[in-house]
Amino acid sequence: MDRAGKGYWSNLWQISSMPKAFDPGKHGLSSYINQRYHTYLSDLFKFLKPKNKRLLEIGCARSIWLPYFSKEFGFQVTGIDYSEEGCRQAREMMNREGVKGDVICTDLYSPPKSLLGTFDTVVSFGVVEHFNDIYACLRAFSQYLKPGGTIITFIPNLTGMMGILQKVLNKKVYDIHVAVGLEGLRAAHEYAGFEVVSCTYFIFINFGVINLADMSNRPFHIFLKRAIRYSLQQIARVLWIFEILVVPLPANRYTSPYIACVAKKL
Repeated sequence: MDRAGKGYWSNLWQISSMPKAFDPGKHGLSSYINQRYHTYLSDLFKFLKPKNKRLLEIGCARSIWLPYFSKEFGFQVTGIDYSEEGCRQAREMMNREGVKGDVICTDLYSPPKSLLGTFDTVVSFGVVEHFNDIYACLRAFSQYLKPGGTIITFIPNLTGMMGILQKVLNKKVYDIHVAVGLEGLRAAHEYAGFEVVSCTYFIFINFGVINLADMSNRPFHIFLKRAIRYSLQQIARVLWIFEILVVPLPANRYTSPYIACVAKKL
């Protein structure tokens, strides 16, 4: 069961403005986090030889990544999501970027049989942590992969500082997540029948992972939300400038915003 529910996601996509597709040629602080993803994925795909292979993004609502995977690496891309609005926006994003691919509106547990066992790579950005039984969720992910296929799972690290801040600032959003740590994510993949290649904390800091969207719309709360967001952004920007000019700071269990796991289907 998705703790958030289909209605939550559809409403969120309707009230939020469409993002821009990720452009790896764009640099600067506003693209810093996506550039770190780009470096991570580029290093990974050097060994997977992705050109003309099939990639599935699970939870692809308004995906900025499907066009990127197609243009940058040559994947044949497909996305699934159970929000009709999220799927519509994902198709709009791909059309806008001139990318061919399929976006299928379906429950990840009950997909069309034509999708089963047909993908070389399955990727998700913040999906499994919304399900009470993450083992069952990952087993469902596995059914889309060919034997030996690769799963790439990113989740927010809610067992460190980001989780504490999310719980304090907006508990309603915190409660639609399961706080999974690095060892828990690794064990969940192994239990679901994967051989884990790597499971690591990812990036030193990014307060953007904290979601303040469901705070009250009273004038004071709007002011408070903006003040908190601005303050956290400035702290992160200072640290990113240091990383760019001096040396990247180490990812760790306390401050890292994300956990990344790469595994092979046995």
